[in-house]
Order: sequence, then structure tokens, then C-alpha cells
Amino acid sequence: MKKYNLFLSLTVGSVLLVASACTVRENGASHPEDPVLQTIDRYLDGEGENGFSGTVLVKTPAGAPLIKCYGMANEELGIPNNPDVVYNIGSITKQFTGAAILKLQMMGKLTVSDSISKYIPGLPTELGSITFHQLLTHTSGLPFDFGSNTEIITRDELLNRFRQTTIDKKPTGRSNYSHAGYNILGVLIEIITGMDYEAFIHQYLFKPAGMKRTGYRTPDWANSVVAHGYRFCNDWGKPMDSGWLDDGPSWTRRASGGMLSTATDLYAWHLALLGNDILDEKSKKQYYYPEPAVQAWGNSASGYGWLIVKSVYNTEVIAHNGWNGMFFADFLRYIKEDITIIVLSNRFRDGNDLLASELAKSVFKYPQKPDLVGRKTVCLDTLPNNRIGTLTRNFLDLLANGSDTDFRNFIKQDIASQMIKKYSNDALVDSLQSLQNKSGAVKVRQIRLYDNRIITLDVLQLKDNQEASMVLLFDENEDYRIRRISYSGPEDRKFR
Repeated sequence: MKKYNLFLSLTVGSVLLVASACTVRENGASHPEDPVLQTIDRYLDGEGENGFSGTVLVKTPAGAPLIKCYGMANEELGIPNNPDVVYNIGSITKQFTGAAILKLQMMGKLTVSDSISKYIPGLPTELGSITFHQLLTHTSGLPFDFGSNTEIITRDELLNRFRQTTIDKKPTGRSNYSHAGYNILGVLIEIITGMDYEAFIHQYLFKPAGMKRTGYRTPDWANSVVAHGYRFCNDWGKPMDSGWLDDGPSWTRRASGGMLSTATDLYAWHLALLGNDILDEKSKKQYYYPEPAVQAWGNSASGYGWLIVKSVYNTEVIAHNGWNGMFFADFLRYIKEDITIIVLSNRFRDGNDLLASELAKSVFKYPQKPDLVGRKTVCLDTLPNNRIGTLTRNFLDLLANGSDTDFRNFIKQDIASQMIKKYSNDALVDSLQSLQNKSGAVKVRQIRLYDNRIITLDVLQLKDNQEASMVLLFDENEDYRIRRISYSGPEDRKFR
């Protein structure tokens, strides 16, 4: 669907407001006594009120982790999120693949400087000369991916596409993020070990770390709560409900993403990496600080499945996140400071990607208070019975059968002064009439109220049975008059 901007377009996120489901301390205390954790506790409650849905774990030097949960893992069944709910953690999966490669190096099965032609024969020279290090640090020159997020392909099809790939330039020392490179690493793990990718990481990584609810198909998900993913007002089901093969996700995401896990399992993984049972000290140094060093972007460097970032607090954070449009995951490890932050969410919401950094600010900048970053959006069955709802109804009536006089009266009564100053009355009438010609009368299918000042309408245009979307922004300083309008419809040309 193409987007047409009337005056100014907007991007709108969506979240359904739901109450807190849990507050947990590992030692059983329900209310942390540490003032920093008290600040975090109150802050997260505010984000919960702003529509955050998921589980958050914060560990500070004060003691046991604080775990907070909000929203629903399954709205239809009324199952709330809790510390053991399973989420799709997206590209955080890459750190497991990186650790698996280093484990194989510890076992004498490979070295990260090996060219992959040693393990996948018959490759063209430019592909065969790629090394494990280059795949791990996104410097192989491979594309972003070998297929779309929703395309389901087997390992054999992945290899076929890989063999036909043309690298535009020879591998360099510059990072160029690639799911494809990690998909190939997953294939290499299977070729070298003779084991399924998941079976290897379960035996050599997850089991020693005490991670019981992490994997693709190996865990018994029947005995776990696997969160549904929500975007806007739609339930997209469990991660494995679409885009998966019998043994796990499509190979467009296998070993690069799609892993399922919990906040408590990820914390167990963090603790395991502090010891030497899974990776020895030499391997962990290579895990976080591979040589030659590779700059990622900004002030970050590429580890093997991690980003190593010089933080604004003049400390180092080892981190990665994952996102697929519904689920969001963030994993921040300030190892020297004994601070760990894990954010897992199953509902798209503007601001989820900023939550972990605000939690870090709560710790490093105490008593400075963190900022609420989430945008609250409520899904409605009908237009609200207030000023916003009334103006929206007036707008839709205008599109259905408004005359020139109706448009001018609407502009005078219901359009904010900022828009009137920017455009002449005649220009506004022309734009609204143009929108009327495009949409006409509509049937409203879905309503989303955002920050109590933005309404998004998913509609069906009755004249052509085509779907469209409209967004109205209301100015609270002018009695909620309409300040901006955007329209997304089926046509290809823009208008103003």
C-alpha cells in the first residue's frame, strides 16, 4: 500500500494497555529496599501504564535481580506475562552461534581464520575464501539476507542461494550487518559436527548454562507459556505458528534469529559466561574482542554475535538486541559494573528500543529520574465519545458527502491555526476535496488511539472496496482541533 501525505505524514505505533502481572526478587523480596531499584520499580510501572507488554530483568550491585512483568502473553486466554514466559529474542540468537563456533575451536574442530571452502567444497573462489571471522563480524561481503522474513526455505535451498551469490566487493574490515552470514555459520556447525544446529548448542551451551526454556524445537513448549506476538491491534500468534519448518524456523533466520527464550534463561546465560565452563578466558576474549578489530557503527565494535559499545557513562557495555516487528528483545551487560539489563516484549510499541538505555540511566545517573519513552495506544471498537471522536466523525462525514461550503466550514471550525497559517483556505479545500475523491465514504475496520491525541483509522473505501489508512493528529492546545492529516491508500501518486 502506498502512502500519500496530506500536509504531513505520521508514523504510529500501537500498544494495548494492560496491568502489571508480577514483581519478583530472586531472594523472594517483593519490594526492593535499594533506592536505585525503587526508582526502577516505579519507572517500569509507568512504562507498564504506557502500554509496555513483556518482562524486564535488572541486576545491579545491590543484590538479586529485580524482575517486572506487564501485559498479556496471550490476551485471548487471559494469560499474563511472567518471569518464565517464552519470547522470540530475534538477533540475540547470533551470540549463541558465535559461542558455538568458539566452542568448536576449543574442541579443535576449526579455527576462526579458516576459509569456509575447507568445509563446504566446490564454492566459487570469492565465496570459498570467506573466513569464519568474517562471517562472525559481518565483514564477509554477503548480503543482508537470502530471503524475506516470511519466506520458508530449507538448508539445501539456503546453500543453493549461497552458491549463486555474487559478492559486489571483496570482504573488507568494515562491518555490514548480515543475517545471511550467520545462516551460513549455522550450516557450517551442522557440517562440522554432524549434529543439528539446535542439538549442538543445546548440548554444549544451554544445558551447561542451566537454560531450560531456550531453543527452537528442543524444549517441551507444551509445558511453557510461549508469548503471542502483537502488532497494533492484531494477534500474530506464537512465533512457531508461521514461518517455521518441522525442526525450527526457516533457514533465512536459522542461527541468525528466531530463538525462543526467557528473561531468567538469558540471565543464566550471562552468569555462565562469567565463568569458564562454556568458554575459557582465551575464547571469551576473542568472543568480545576479535582480532583484527572491526568497527560496527558509531562508537561500537563487532564481537562474535555481540556489539561492544563505549557507553555515555564512560564504561563498556556488551550488548545486542532483536526485533521482528512484534517481539523486541534487548540484552545489556555492563560486566565490570555488575549491571545486567534484559528487556523482552511481545507487543510492538514506540519506545521499546529506548527502555534499556533509560534503565541504565537510572543506575548510572541516580538520583536523576529516567524518562518515560513508551507511547500509549489503545485499540478501540468505536470512536471515543469525546471531542476527538466528534471531530473524527465530522471528518469522515465530510469525505462521504461534503460540499465546498462544508469543507470551508470544517476548516474554520475544526482545523488548527498552524495548518491554516501554513496553507491558504483554498489550498486546504483543494487538498481535502482531493482526499474525498480518493477515498469517499468509508467503513471503519479498526481504530487506534495514540497518546490520546492521534487516531489511526484502518478503513475500507466503499466506492472501490480498497483498504486504506488515515491518521489524524489533534492539537491539545487548540481544543483538539485537527493539526495534521495523513492518508495511505491503494494509488501510486502523491498529492498535497
